[in-house]
Amino acid sequence: MRLLRGVYEGPGSHGILRVAASMRGVRAVLRALPGEGYFSTLHGAWTRSGEAAPVSVSPVWEKPAGSREPGDVSRDLSGEIRRHPATEAIVLARSEAALLSGEPTPVVALPENETGRSPKLVTCEWESVGMGEAEAADLALEGMVRAHARQAERSTSPTVNIFGPPLFDPNAEAEYEEAERLLSLLGIGVNTRAPLGATVSDLRRLPRAWANLLIYRETGDAATLYLQDEFGTPRVTTPMIGAAGTGAVLRSMGELCGLDAQQVRQTTWNELGTTAKLPWYARLHPPETFRGVRVAIFGDFTRTLGLGYALSREIGLEVGACGTYLTHLERDFLFHASTFTDEAFVADDPDQAASSIEDSRPDLLIGTHLESEVADSLGIPFLQLCPPVINHPFVERPLMGYRGSSVLADALEEALRHSERGQREQPSTGLPWTDEALEGLEKTPEFLRGRTRQLAEQRAREAGSREVTREALDDTRN
Repeated sequence: MRLLRGVYEGPGSHGILRVAASMRGVRAVLRALPGEGYFSTLHGAWTRSGEAAPVSVSPVWEKPAGSREPGDVSRDLSGEIRRHPATEAIVLARSEAALLSGEPTPVVALPENETGRSPKLVTCEWESVGMGEAEAADLALEGMVRAHARQAERSTSPTVNIFGPPLFDPNAEAEYEEAERLLSLLGIGVNTRAPLGATVSDLRRLPRAWANLLIYRETGDAATLYLQDEFGTPRVTTPMIGAAGTGAVLRSMGELCGLDAQQVRQTTWNELGTTAKLPWYARLHPPETFRGVRVAIFGDFTRTLGLGYALSREIGLEVGACGTYLTHLERDFLFHASTFTDEAFVADDPDQAASSIEDSRPDLLIGTHLESEVADSLGIPFLQLCPPVINHPFVERPLMGYRGSSVLADALEEALRHSERGQREQPSTGLPWTDEALEGLEKTPEFLRGRTRQLAEQRAREAGSREVTREALDDTRN
């Protein structure tokens, strides 16, 4: 039996529901066991709006013949339209229990909504057992775009679509707003942003844009590839994190929208000098302050790579272990991460991630909330900048864009202010260990071994012992 310390992703159905709940006029039906309808609770806790989640459960259960109880998926889908006549699209998701039941995809003639048309039904037939929520969210948004995007003339003035994070992503609204603000400085309008806040009408006019800006690959990758192949809309995928990454994105968008290169450059430099504080922070200290300081980064795809680029190229930190839990993006992640580290890895198990991070011997750790214990065990500063996170502030602050670079500078200053290079306590003092003590250490979870080793050796020294015994190890647990 293995102790599960935590998971980075929920099931695929959770990702589908996140996309559906991010949009307006869209509802979702989850085909699941009666006890699997926890999404509404998460929605209420996260949105804090008092509004009910646009999700209902069609339970998989035995019921008497002729019963009108929920559980007939075709009737439950039609019932959603009747109860919510403003619905423009409906998404059917299945839990893993429902997928294992093997029931076929229903063929449903949905009733008309208040406009006199039947909403489109997106069935997500690509769902499979074991698929993570990020991959499912990406495919769900693509399905919505395929169902609704229609050929249209390009807008008369330059506009772009922004594809960003869905509901429950930390600071999602702030990330969209920063991207929109920077585009407006260049004179580029926003045609549609998706999925957060988008409507079916917004999806229909996606092909009117001159380009697609993908600020969060985890959700919009498949949709923007479809728009590129089907309608010829180019896309920009550079992580918009740090001053250099943000500048590269703005230059690319200016080129795709036919703007004057000199004007784009001047606008970018003006904003860089007034808003972005990361370059200023890097120059505030002498180079030796950051030289040789190792940072480990672990999290999703976009933020992890963006932070790796920014910290290595703009600050001068040495990026050691750099990993992601998104196994379906393993190939691309390792390719990009290899440009700034030799210790890139992919692991969806927290203990494996902890082991790779500890082996890297970092001076600073940036990760998800599950890595905080690793930082504690190593005695190093920790920044929780990558999802999933457990904290959801009322005031959102972006990590992307020029404003985001200032947020990053503040976070680094706070984390490293009292951390002097070379002063970190080493995990081992060289005391020999008995076989019994080593056997006990092997039974300790990997993410706690570094701290456990330190405490055991400290107890042995305090007792005047020349070796670490099993008794000294056991004392650290009392």
